[in-house]
Amino acid sequence: MAERSDVLVVAGTGETQDVILSAVAAQELGVTVVTDLDALAVPWRDAGVVLVADDQAERLAARALPHRDGVYLIGSDSRRLATWSTPLSAQVIGLPEGSAWLGAVLADGSARARAPVVAVLGGSGGVGASTLAAALAQLGAERPDGAALVDVDPAGGGIDLLLGAEQVQGWRWPGLRAAEGQLGDLRPQLPVVDGVSVVSMARGAALDLAREPIAAVIGGLRSWHSVVVVDPGRSLAPAAREAVRLAGRHLLVVAGGIRGVAAARQTVAALGLEHPEVVLRRWPGGLPADLVAEAVGHPVVAVLPEERALRAAAERGEPPARGGRRGYRKVVAKLLAEVAGGGDG
Repeated sequence: MAERSDVLVVAGTGETQDVILSAVAAQELGVTVVTDLDALAVPWRDAGVVLVADDQAERLAARALPHRDGVYLIGSDSRRLATWSTPLSAQVIGLPEGSAWLGAVLADGSARARAPVVAVLGGSGGVGASTLAAALAQLGAERPDGAALVDVDPAGGGIDLLLGAEQVQGWRWPGLRAAEGQLGDLRPQLPVVDGVSVVSMARGAALDLAREPIAAVIGGLRSWHSVVVVDPGRSLAPAAREAVRLAGRHLLVVAGGIRGVAAARQTVAALGLEHPEVVLRRWPGGLPADLVAEAVGHPVVAVLPEERALRAAAERGEPPARGGRRGYRKVVAKLLAEVAGGGDG
């Protein structure tokens, strides 16, 4: 976004414009404010993000502007704004509850939000998505600013167990569930294992996370790490969907059997994934990579070797990329370089 006009704000003077401009200023982004819709054509095309206040939504929708991505309608009456979301192909951010989401949207264009976000999803249950997420974060921790691993699966038992971090002191999600807005460096408050900052579910009563703290925490982690890896689990809850939305790359771990492929297709449809990258988990007697790619409808970018020792290592709390599992580690390292870049993010 730095090479474009950053943010276009279509808003008249008032409270909503004040909220929008404050959020833009916090991200140190360039902004163009337009109230004369006759002067909208060029900034509409060139801006990285378009933020439309409630007082301008109806007028803008009547313009029949060319379709573009990155349009958000912002105001206190979400139901009314939804009326104009379809003609503008826009998402609705309600205020004040959506302030953290607005900050996360803008953080994607901030020079301070450098780290890529990679979501690892299981095409079906039990294919090792959480293990792969932990391994990616473990190897990402070798980068200059380390890595963060975010667990959004309330039924997963806590991803800190995969890194042997269950006894490491620090905040889990219950301590972060009220997070909102732009956060500072969370590393002093989180469990950190071998350079991985871990945001894990706690064991106990199920936690119903909202999408606002997810957006705030991931946005904060991006500013202080080289890569952020997210494990959304297989839930379709708002928090999981928000975690998927915030990710720039989506790795879909698929078992090579017929049922695994069928389940993966359903997962892609349910989450509305447009460009997932398939990671094939080898399956005895399973389908070859080219047939899996054809059946799922998306490319296979990696094939995980069968590592029987991984399950035993997980039971011991031994991180998956540690020890003698060189074949698995090699594949994960190459995958990390492809989805998160070869440098420091």
